This record gives sequence, C-alpha cells and structure tokens, in this order.
Amino acid sequence: MRKLKRWQIPFFAFASFGPCMLSTIISVYLVDALQVAGFGADVENWTFAAKTIVAVGLFSVLKAISSLMDGLVEVPVATFVQNLKTPWGRKRPAILVGAIVMTAAYVMFCFPLSLEENSVANSIYFGVLLTIFVSFFTLAINALFGTYAEITATDNDRIFLTNIKAAFDTIQYSIAYALIPVFIGFGINIREIGLYFAPLSLTILIAVFLIKEDSTMPGAVKKYGEDEGVVKEEEPVSMIEGVKWTLSSKAFCAWLVIHGCFNLGLQMFLSGQNVLISGPMGLNGFQIAIINASAFAPVPIMLIFYRMVMSKKGYRFAFQTALASFALGMVCMSAAYVIWVPDAMVRMILGATGGVICSYGIGAFFSAPTAMPTQIATEQKRETGKSYPSMFFALQGIVNSIVGAVGPGLIWVNLRNVSLNGNDLFGTHAMTYIVIIFCVAAIFACKLLPAEYDKWGRK
Repeated sequence: MRKLKRWQIPFFAFASFGPCMLSTIISVYLVDALQVAGFGADVENWTFAAKTIVAVGLFSVLKAISSLMDGLVEVPVATFVQNLKTPWGRKRPAILVGAIVMTAAYVMFCFPLSLEENSVANSIYFGVLLTIFVSFFTLAINALFGTYAEITATDNDRIFLTNIKAAFDTIQYSIAYALIPVFIGFGINIREIGLYFAPLSLTILIAVFLIKEDSTMPGAVKKYGEDEGVVKEEEPVSMIEGVKWTLSSKAFCAWLVIHGCFNLGLQMFLSGQNVLISGPMGLNGFQIAIINASAFAPVPIMLIFYRMVMSKKGYRFAFQTALASFALGMVCMSAAYVIWVPDAMVRMILGATGGVICSYGIGAFFSAPTAMPTQIATEQKRETGKSYPSMFFALQGIVNSIVGAVGPGLIWVNLRNVSLNGNDLFGTHAMTYIVIIFCVAAIFACKLLPAEYDKWGRK
C-alpha cells in the first residue's frame, strides 16, 4: 500500500466524518423519533409523525438484536477483509461496499412503511434496517481504520493522523449534539434533517481515492510499497487464528483493559451529560449549551497541548495526564451540585470549568482508539512480518459493545433511579463518582503497557 504524503493526512482523517455522523444521527435521533414517549415541546419535529409508529415492545427487542450484532460481526468482518481477494486490493472494495449499503439503509430508515400507530410492519422494517446499517457501517469503518497502520510512513504520521481524526470527531459530536436541536427549534422535522445529512457519507470516498493498494489476486504484479515484483499470495486466515495472533500482543491485551476502563466512563458521560447538567446541576437552556461547548469546543487546541506533552514525556505519561484531566473535570462537575451550591451562576462556572478541563481528556479519548491499535499493529508487523490490523479494531469493537451494554445500558439506566434520603437527583449525581473511579483505574492500568510506550511519541 502506498504511504500518504504529509499534506494528504488531514484529508484522509476526514474520510470517516460522514459515516460516523450518520451513525450518531440514526442512534441518537432517528431511533428515538419512532415514538413520542419522553418528548415534550416540539414533539411534531422530534418524531416522524407526532405519534408512535412502531410496536415498542417488539422494536425494543429488534433494536437490542441490532446492538448485539454490532459486537458479533466485528471478528467475522475483520476476517473477511483480511482474506478478500480482488484486483483492487482488500480495503477499498470493503470500504466502498460497506458505505453504499449502510447509506442505503440509513436513507430507507427515513421513510417508514406507514404512519400507522403501533405498527408491527414498521417495527420489523426498522429493526432489519438498523441491523443492516450497523453491520455494513462496521465493514466500512473496520476496513478504513485497518489502513491506518499501512498508509502512514512514520510513528509521527500515525499520531498526526489519529489526532486530526479526533479533532474531526469533536466537530461531528458538536454538530450532532448542539446544531441539530437548533434545527428542530426552527421547525424542521428530524426525518428531513436526517435526509439533509445523508450525502455526508460521501466523505468516505476520500479514502477510496487516496488508498493505493496492490491487487490481492494470485500472480498480481506489485505496484506499491518498498519492493517490486509479484505479490506474495497469503494463506487464508481463520477467525480463530486471527484472534489468537492479535491477542498474542501483550501491549494490545493491556490496551484492551485500559480502553475498557476509560471508555466506560466516557460513554456514561456522553450518554448522561445533559441529564447531569439539567438535573443535579440544576441548569437549563443556554447554560447547558455553554457547558457542552466548554467540553467540546477546546478539544482541537487541547490536542496540540496533548501532543506537546507526548513529545516530551512519551505516550504513556501523556495518556495518564488525559485520564487525570477527565477525572478532575468530573470533580468540578460533581461540585456543581444544586444541593451543595445554591447559586446557579456559580454552578454554571464550576460546570464550564469542568468541561474545559475534561476537553483535554476528551481529545485524547477520541484519538487513542485509533492510535493504539494502529501503532501496535505496526510494531507487530516490524517484529514478525505479519499483521492483521483490522482484527485489532474488531476486538476493540467487541470491548466497546460490552462497555456500552454495561455502562450506559446497565449502570446508567439503573443509577438514574437511585435516591438518597429522599433526594431523587443523587443517582445521576453519583455518575461523576463512577467516571472518576474508572479513570483512576485506567491510570493504574497504563502501567501494564510495555516500556517502549514511555518513548513512543517523543521527538
């Protein structure tokens, strides 16, 4: 595979922006738009038809199945990509097919079969589309991220690529969580908004055009890379072999522990941030927007500071500072408790301060899930001559699914209903304590990484 030039890296980092935006919209907005429960103002715009157009019980089961599929398809998809034989290589066809099918499923999701209330047909229709979307989104993104280790020439290029991607992820979250509600307020229906964003999936074509990959067909002539000649035909890799090979990396096993800890805290924060701010912090409207902006807007600048720390102290220390930063930000948000601090302005200042402090950690958290598997796959290639980069992302994806089920799915849902001495806000307030605990656990888990991660990233 041909290496990217430095000026091409920001464009390549932008390739995942559109598909990730569609994934956020369908999971955060379009699924909720199928029923009216929980909505108050502007219900006619937050939902498809100001009524419940699915049989909620049936659809909830099908939605759970689609979430389960997100984890189940990871390893088979990685194995499929690794063994794919086409004249255009492995990654580009997988990215293209995945993007086409996921976009088609996304667009179809915006067009219900009917507007009948409690429709069983709609329930099955949306459940199937959600499963298709999740499966082919995984195919496209797994193949795309699997190129990160192969398309960058140096460690610094890989860090640069993942940091730029993290900045774009921040923009994507800011648009999804801050801008879309503004459109709703202007009277635009969420179904229309979903369709307006659909063309963003085309950003993935940037990767398709920039990736220059050799044919994987038998006897093909090698065009890209360090050596010329006939492409060496590789033996098919079974799922079990790929998993065993990937887990043979002690660094990756350590990373899965670290990733599981901090990602559980991050997902709980992303799932519950608005409830935390409006409930225990007692803020609303413009104040919520200020605190959310304080957490996301500084991320691109914080990534620069994060890179500076890394260049001086190495990756392990830099990531530990990010974890400590996020935990400290949670302490500030915890302190902005309406029971402890009567003045709303003081609570807002504490919350905004916590958001700015958290932004340093958020930038690192968005960067690390692509940086670490990419770097570990590169090191494995140097040491053994073999590497299955897509499998690293697949196993990390399984951890994501487990964490999503345990954190936002199990702990957070039940925590919100916990009260203390008649205070119904205590459970939501306690979310900050859990995030802090898992950040501290991840700081100690970083000691499991090999010693070379004290040097990686240094200039």
